[in-house]
Amino acid sequence: MVKLDMDFLKSIWLLLFGIIKRFYFSILPALILILSDLPVLLGRYFGINYNVAQSLLWLLVSVGIFVAISRTYHELRMQKVALELPTNWIDAYRLKTGKLPPVPQWLPAFVPGLRVGEPIRALPITTPSGQQWARTSPSQQRMLQEYADWAKGENTELRSFEDIMWHMKQMLPSPPRAAENIRRTPHKQH
Repeated sequence: MVKLDMDFLKSIWLLLFGIIKRFYFSILPALILILSDLPVLLGRYFGINYNVAQSLLWLLVSVGIFVAISRTYHELRMQKVALELPTNWIDAYRLKTGKLPPVPQWLPAFVPGLRVGEPIRALPITTPSGQQWARTSPSQQRMLQEYADWAKGENTELRSFEDIMWHMKQMLPSPPRAAENIRRTPHKQH
């Protein structure tokens, strides 16, 4: 109950702050009408005695406040929608269809227990070789990372993507260092 009240107070604060931030929508039309010389010009050149009606000012301020509220509400709603979007391709597919996505063609090369076309499952990823990783497209690398993060969330005993990449880098050959340690010095000639 306390969390609901705090969320309600936070949303009211964000709405009020947004209205204050957009206050120029509510006050600008009224200020233009008051500060302009429209009543004076109408009286001087056309002989019309025109006094600014109080109801017109309130109408302009009300319309401005309505515009400020609606723009603030729209901005806050778009921020909420952006926060609710799924962060990976598995959750996006699950949100769209209600079930887990089928295994893509390339994924069993990294996760041997998966079969193409079956629903995806959280299984351990084999450490790719440097050559295999270099032949993998950037979008597949990103999808594999998202799969690893998703699988780690489903089964905490699985390795994280960072650990898999660290293990891959450990398996890469190191550059030869023997040539670095040899110092060649010229012989003295007598």
